[in-house]
Amino acid sequence: MSERKTVAESVYHTATGVQSGLEIDLALHPVTPESGLQLRRTDVGKQWPITPQTASAGPVGTLIGDDEHQVTFIEHLMAALAAAGITDLLIEVSGPEIPLFEGGAVALWEMIQQAGTQQLDGEVKPLLLREAVILSTTDYFIAAIPSDTTAYYYLFASDHPLIGYQWAEFVPGRGDFACDIAPARTFVTYREAEAARNAGMLLGGSEENAIIIYPDRLSATPVLPQAFARHKLLDLIGDLYLLGRPIQARLIGSRTGHRQNLALVRTLAKVHRSGTEA
Repeated sequence: MSERKTVAESVYHTATGVQSGLEIDLALHPVTPESGLQLRRTDVGKQWPITPQTASAGPVGTLIGDDEHQVTFIEHLMAALAAAGITDLLIEVSGPEIPLFEGGAVALWEMIQQAGTQQLDGEVKPLLLREAVILSTTDYFIAAIPSDTTAYYYLFASDHPLIGYQWAEFVPGRGDFACDIAPARTFVTYREAEAARNAGMLLGGSEENAIIIYPDRLSATPVLPQAFARHKLLDLIGDLYLLGRPIQARLIGSRTGHRQNLALVRTLAKVHRSGTEA
């Protein structure tokens, strides 16, 4: 069992949206027990619970919303909330995305630390597994394996000569999210970035909020070893927290993106609906 938590006070930040190029206001507000994680888009007056049912995989991030309006790039904030043990929260955002800030979760983690946390009445049960859940094709592999503890693993493979193979792991309670995972920045190839810009996306994108992989160099030296694999762990941790509860399992990914992460989330959600163990 884990205690339910929210933030101790409201906290605010403003930054440029990478996808829209708009100035985006982001706020985190405390809520009452059993509220769960909620997302309100203030510019359109809509609010959604953050669940596997309201989530979808967008072209460059995980979306929360409906057929008419959405908010993208929720995954880094979700990872920070998971690491902080926040189970109940109202997130307010004034546009169609959560700002990417530096491309990792450092600014988001600092927002949570600034707000502080407070315990709420009630507890949240971790999702337990009786048997492995494995999704794979010739292109990717993602799995949740029964375990007495929670641990995340990622194998990142790239044909780029400056990257190659990278391996990263993170064990909550043993590793330090703020130091080991949060600084791992978003990355994109120069060709992918140009294609997105030509398609009217990444209007506010720059080398300030992502590492650009050029044919012969990186736009910045990663601050962490195995940084690209660690960033994939950041995304995986965030996407899995759409379940709103810890998962007691070994969670392993390779060659996955948000679409594959969400496929695992939805499979695990079915496990939860059938009981806390499966």
